[in-house]
Amino acid sequence: MRLVCVILASAILAACGGSSNSGSSNAGGAAEAGSLASWPASQQGENPPPAPEQFEPIVSNGDELASMLPANIANRLFDPVAFGYTINDISDPIIVEHMVRSTFAQLQDGSRLQHAYHWYGHPYENAEVALIPVEFLNRYGTKLYGEIVLPYAAKGSPKEGPFPVIFALQGLNTNVGMYRWWHRLFADNGYMVFAFDFSGQGHSDDEVEGDPGNNLHDAQDAMNYLFKQSSVASVLNAEQVGVIGHSMGAGAVLRVQEQEAANATEPNPVRIKAGVAAAPVGESVSASPIPIMIQTGDHDGPIAPIPFANPAVVRPLYDSLASDRAFIVAEASSHGQHTNYPLIPTATWGREIAASYSLAWMNYYLRGDTSALAILEGGHPHLSYLHDSATRINGLEKNYRGNGVVPDPAEFQ
Repeated sequence: MRLVCVILASAILAACGGSSNSGSSNAGGAAEAGSLASWPASQQGENPPPAPEQFEPIVSNGDELASMLPANIANRLFDPVAFGYTINDISDPIIVEHMVRSTFAQLQDGSRLQHAYHWYGHPYENAEVALIPVEFLNRYGTKLYGEIVLPYAAKGSPKEGPFPVIFALQGLNTNVGMYRWWHRLFADNGYMVFAFDFSGQGHSDDEVEGDPGNNLHDAQDAMNYLFKQSSVASVLNAEQVGVIGHSMGAGAVLRVQEQEAANATEPNPVRIKAGVAAAPVGESVSASPIPIMIQTGDHDGPIAPIPFANPAVVRPLYDSLASDRAFIVAEASSHGQHTNYPLIPTATWGREIAASYSLAWMNYYLRGDTSALAILEGGHPHLSYLHDSATRINGLEKNYRGNGVVPDPAEFQ
């Protein structure tokens, strides 16, 4: 039956206009000498096109829409069963309309249908960013898609720079649009953010012959592009560079930070000063030369919301880190808390914890902002009560359960 629905939906969409290639042109050429006088042309996040004409008039009418949607469209919209953010999403007509249009568009826009998630971001995040879409080649010749997210949504002047830089690395089978809230968080706080799709994901091309799909190499090639070829290269602060990543991207963060070791075999083209690895899955490190924060949640998989698994699995990774470190476990949050993809179940406070801790980490280690310590060492009402969170900053180790600091047993001896 599902196959019949797919064929039916494909036939409807073909009659409504066929397929299109959503590749992006390089909006940012090589930087000229000196600072920028004004920002290059930018745009908001990409929104989906209208639904097929027979559905568009009723996209905002939930009851009538549900009765008309092909089964495969409905399944992509409302599976898995919703809770947390998802309850809010289902009751928000703007989000529902966005998801309906995005799901229809997936069948005709060149998306990789084996990847579950559309690349149209979130309607509330798309409107709040100013980004420059670019394309660049990795060292193997594969064309990658990226987004330079401008500080303060381009409302300020580039002369306010040089700006600290955040490189954002994505999870498996995802795309840059799914993390736009995180990109926006740093951009709104004065960072230049560069996010890109790994080869074989999102808008990027599949690997050319000879490209092994090495995420470390893709990340390093993105660094080279941003600092040496992009239109904003002249206003970047090479002394204030951090990297964040989720799931597979968290693993890539750990590979990147290893290359900051004195004996690194493939040193990064720019110096990375700090990293945030969100929900790493089965990772280990051979070095920890820079401050690393690990984030996870009570119900963080791997991959799916499997209760209680990931915090215990990842804690040994944290314990192995030799530099300054943090281990932040959000109460009841899932593997999806670091995405802005609608209808993914997670705790309603998960993103707030991810945001406050990741921003404070970078503010402290990149900018030297000591006021960030109030967040990093202050606890939070929705830190886990099942697993310890922890920090070691400037040699001082602290553990947390919920909003409280767990007393050091030595204090009672």
